[in-house]
Amino acid sequence: MSKDEEAVEKAYLYVEGKGEVVGNLVAARLAGKGVEFFTFGEYFEAEPLITIVDPQTSILRQDWADGVSYRTISLGGAVMRDKLIAYKDTLLYVINNTSQSETTIKIHGTIQIFSWFMPQSRDIIAGLAGSKFISHSKGLIGSYSGNGPFIAITPSHKIFVNKAEPSHSNFSADLQLAPRESFILAVAGHHSSVEECRKSAENALSNPETIEALKRDEVVRLVRAPTEKYPVKREYELLSRYLWYVILSNRAQVRNHPILTYPFVMPSKFALRHQWLWDSAFHAIILSKHNVQMAKEEILNLFHAQKNDGRIPHEIFLSREFCQIFWNVNDYAPWTTQPPVLAIAIDKIIEKEEDIEFIEKAYRALDRYDHWFRTERDADGDQLMSYVDYLESGWDDSVRWDEPKRLFSNRPEEFKTDYKQIRMAPVEAVDLNCLIYMQRKVLSKMAERIGLEREAQKYKELAETTARRVKESMWDGETGFYYDIYERDHKILRVKTPAAFLTLYSGIATHQQAGKLIQHLFNPKEFWTTFPLPSVSADDPNYNPKGYWRGRSWINIIWFTYHGLKTYGFEREATLLAQRVIDLMNKGPSCNENYNSQTGEPLGAPDFGWSALALELLN
Repeated sequence: MSKDEEAVEKAYLYVEGKGEVVGNLVAARLAGKGVEFFTFGEYFEAEPLITIVDPQTSILRQDWADGVSYRTISLGGAVMRDKLIAYKDTLLYVINNTSQSETTIKIHGTIQIFSWFMPQSRDIIAGLAGSKFISHSKGLIGSYSGNGPFIAITPSHKIFVNKAEPSHSNFSADLQLAPRESFILAVAGHHSSVEECRKSAENALSNPETIEALKRDEVVRLVRAPTEKYPVKREYELLSRYLWYVILSNRAQVRNHPILTYPFVMPSKFALRHQWLWDSAFHAIILSKHNVQMAKEEILNLFHAQKNDGRIPHEIFLSREFCQIFWNVNDYAPWTTQPPVLAIAIDKIIEKEEDIEFIEKAYRALDRYDHWFRTERDADGDQLMSYVDYLESGWDDSVRWDEPKRLFSNRPEEFKTDYKQIRMAPVEAVDLNCLIYMQRKVLSKMAERIGLEREAQKYKELAETTARRVKESMWDGETGFYYDIYERDHKILRVKTPAAFLTLYSGIATHQQAGKLIQHLFNPKEFWTTFPLPSVSADDPNYNPKGYWRGRSWINIIWFTYHGLKTYGFEREATLLAQRVIDLMNKGPSCNENYNSQTGEPLGAPDFGWSALALELLN
């Protein structure tokens, strides 16, 4: 048995066929003809990083064990092994000739400045940052800016740098591998200097087995503690380990960043590589079960990012240049916010640890944030807040916003009289106002704990006003459902979405209304699909089971609904919902961004942070 086979055999966490590996800011995928995907934060990327051009590649077997992806491959009939390891900010790709004869392998590689889904802007970003790539005797160096971050690509065999432009570079190699000889490519990122970057790459190249062992030990250490603390049924042990792996391995530390001073969880290191507001609230909820300090750190960056007017931003980019290109804002954060789940996360943290200093800091931040909502998202002053941009809703392309976007595009100047920055007709969203109600309840509770009796009473009254008006304005007795309404005339937007079930989580719905909502929930023509709770009812003409927020199912919405059912005493129904979701996620296992609501197929980004909320369904 080879060392690789032994590693697979002894793995604490094993997933068949998985190619994704992550370090700190480094993430990559071993698939197809080599390393099909690579990223180092929001600075460098490649798709692919390495391609085996010749001979023809066939995958015979792929195993993922304790954070390392291993494959047995056929190269023109010669059986070999390759593997991919990510540890801290270093990536190692290894091809080992396990055949009995010398083999010729031709490879091609690329590396680029990060542009995410906007490749047409790559040259502009490189120009703004002052990026460049330079070849040298031992490989290739990339500088995102004159002050970093930097990246070093260092091979064990000679490579030829074919092009080195400010925004991209490519390279190739013709390898002659004798039996048992390996080709190793080390890719290392660093924030401080080119020299430190090269040292990291050369160290990894000289000690690949040590790097591999450190990675595997790290994953086992990360996962073992929480899974032993929260045991589950035997058939769900692998899923539990995998979910804990996802939430903990997605944590990242960005050095020398002016805002992201604490470690935080990236939603997915394969798609969403900075900090998002509502994602981080969900991450903190999960982390609070395991490590309260981690949960606090997740929140503290958000407090640090809070603007002078009280707004807590939608997202905090690693790259100022990308934020400038995408949002036309010369900052690390745009002008929007996101669903205010933050108070729920803070409440969970306080339940675990009575830290008065943290409570005072959190109260000040949330107090300013709620004031911002009252002044900047409530033009009619009715204590029902509005979304004025579809992206700040978190439900980016939802059917909910189709009509409001059309209305705005037809009469933009009319709506700009109420809001300076706006991209759709203002919508008093049902989920937003359930969260505002809960935010105010948490503020009242915190104010009481730190002796602010007048403020405690103020927020209690504001919460009651919001709850009352949600019930008065958003409930439709004829269909027995809660809907969004327009701010201007309180006209109902008759789009059925699971946002309505947040009235259960928040406790706003009456018991009679809860009963009506549950009828919708368990109707196979509406929300009781194969993977439950599609993001729009299955009987909507715009429903698409593979549409992003137009029919896919999302774990965070399921989490709200599951706890909402329990709040109203519907224990059997909550168990039915949890069981259906967990059984589908257990196939694989998977922890994806979202799921096809008709087939249960995992969709979106892999290893998605808030989908680890399913841990609470397991228990």
